[in-house]
Formats: sequence, C-alpha cells, structure tokens
Amino acid sequence: MARRLFIAVDIDEATREQVGRISTDVRRAIEAQAKASWVRPDRMHLTLHFFGSADAAIEGRVRGGLAQAISEDPFDLSFHGLGFFPERGSPRVLWLGVRDGLAELRRVHKDLERACGVSPAHEGPFTPHLTLARFSDRVPRTGIAKIADIPASAGPSRIDRVTLYESRFSGAGPTYVPLAKALLQT
Repeated sequence: MARRLFIAVDIDEATREQVGRISTDVRRAIEAQAKASWVRPDRMHLTLHFFGSADAAIEGRVRGGLAQAISEDPFDLSFHGLGFFPERGSPRVLWLGVRDGLAELRRVHKDLERACGVSPAHEGPFTPHLTLARFSDRVPRTGIAKIADIPASAGPSRIDRVTLYESRFSGAGPTYVPLAKALLQT
C-alpha cells in the first residue's frame, strides 16, 4: 500500500511561535483579498524531499538511506522574507524564506538524494522555504502586495536531524507521523 512520504527538518517551538505571529500578521493583512489554507504552527516543518505516494520499495530505499550518517554538522536555521510560488502569475503558495542555514540545507538535500537513491516527486531546483499558506483561488499579486511591509524574521532553530514522515489526511487537516530519523554528523 502506497503512503504519502516526505523528509523534513523540524523547527523548534520558539521559532514556531515566531512564525505563527508572522502568519497571523500576514493573514490579517490579506484576508479580505485572498482565501487561503493556513498551515498551523504545530505542523510547520521544512520539507527536504517530497516523495508523494510511495510504495514499499521506495519507502525501503528511503529508510535505508536514512540509516547512513548524514555528513553535515548540526546548524542553525533562521528565516527572513516572504515570497510566493510560482514566481509569475497567480500565487498558489505563500512562504517564508531561509536566511541562515541555506548552504547546509542544500548539502543535506544532496546527501539525502544520493543516500536514498530516490528522486523527489517534484521537478525543478530545491528552494528551501517554510510554507505559510496555500491559496485556494486565483489571487492577483497586486491584491496581496502589502505583505511586503510586514516584518518577517524568525529563528534561529537548531537543526540536528532529519525525519521521514507519512502525511495522513483527515477532515481536521493533515497529520504528520514520524517513521524514521537520521542525525546530522560528520
């Protein structure tokens, strides 16, 4: 049976609270212009690899890759600046960008790709970010341009491991179930 799997780094509680305040400020600023599904602070994580619907063979390769040491020292991750995906046209995702820890995240991402031997479900370059909201309707960028004035910095959060999660959906939103962890170390 296939499961929706992803590998992520978790942010600490203090950083989640900071991001939650940013999210609330942004929500207040644009709620009349945009309908969105907002990520609850307790469910926030930074995805390194999203595998989508993964069968047992893919899960086995990912778990095997996580059993190897990830050759990166623990590092501090901090966030700054708001942005959207896609870069052009109607935004679908609102995110908080990475300020400190970007190079480390990219190395961990590459190390995991090599160790697991499984390509992520999406194409394109790895762009580390923390998703704040997903827009349900087409939103003109001009209608949400005012968020550029909202202070958006959070962290640092110490990153010392990665976690393989299964995403389970219910009427109350997604639940992320940890399946395996790997510590960062050199």
